[in-house]
Amino acid sequence: MTADKKLLKRLINADETAFKQIFDLYVPKVYQFIYDYIKERTEAEDLTQMVFIKIWEYRGNIDIDKSFEGYIFTIAHRNVLDHIKKKATRERQITSPLSEGVQLISTLTAEDFIIKHQFDSVYYRAIESLPSKRKEIFILSRHNGMSNSEIAKQLDL
Repeated sequence: MTADKKLLKRLINADETAFKQIFDLYVPKVYQFIYDYIKERTEAEDLTQMVFIKIWEYRGNIDIDKSFEGYIFTIAHRNVLDHIKKKATRERQITSPLSEGVQLISTLTAEDFIIKHQFDSVYYRAIESLPSKRKEIFILSRHNGMSNSEIAKQLDL
């Protein structure tokens, strides 16, 4: 049994020293991975902590014969996606549509404006990174509310 598998076996058996070793080994990588998505230090730190809390809570589900790094980064990626979804939901709750596309923004705190700005930044960077045809299709679908058949007809697909 390799040293890594022995360490994971100890973690599975609730060895706190093994957990600390894993934490010390992976926290910089996981933090950077999360930070690269959300670009906010405090939130990245919080999400990184959540990854390791989940690892401790679900340590019994770890398969020592599979890639632990894959496991940990899957948890991190899911945390990022959940975080972004929660921000989007919160954003929808903050604003309510009025007639003719005018938006009424309820009492927003400075934090709410910052969160909206960060979400918008990530969202538009993601759209800009798409290949041109995919970007066009996405905008027609999500921004213009067109169905797949309408998009196909308009773009001769």
